[in-house]
Amino acid sequence: MSAHAKILDPICDMVVDVAEAREAGLTLEMPDREYAFCSGSCLAKFAKSPQLYRSKVDAWLRAPEQPQAATHAHEDPPAVIDEGMRRWYKSCRCCLSEAYPQVVKILDTEGSEAIPH
Repeated sequence: MSAHAKILDPICDMVVDVAEAREAGLTLEMPDREYAFCSGSCLAKFAKSPQLYRSKVDAWLRAPEQPQAATHAHEDPPAVIDEGMRRWYKSCRCCLSEAYPQVVKILDTEGSEAIPH
């Protein structure tokens, strides 16, 4: 794929810049191609059953002009932060950040608000 390649996120139909998704850790390399996603939830859903979605990307790529999605079709579900997440954050923030960056961002903000200025 070229440096400015775009591909369809087959879960939500958003057109994604592959390089940007790669930098964000939102790509999945498969034998047929590299797939890119708008969010971790789309990547996770695809990874569970890629055979259900590959043909959608194939059809999009075969189209004479790839349709551009104008808006994002969904929002990531809000992060659920329970006591287990809080313990994980305290014991290994970097590992939690890889799995749940949204949770770390919220907990970082909570921590900075707790510090008196």
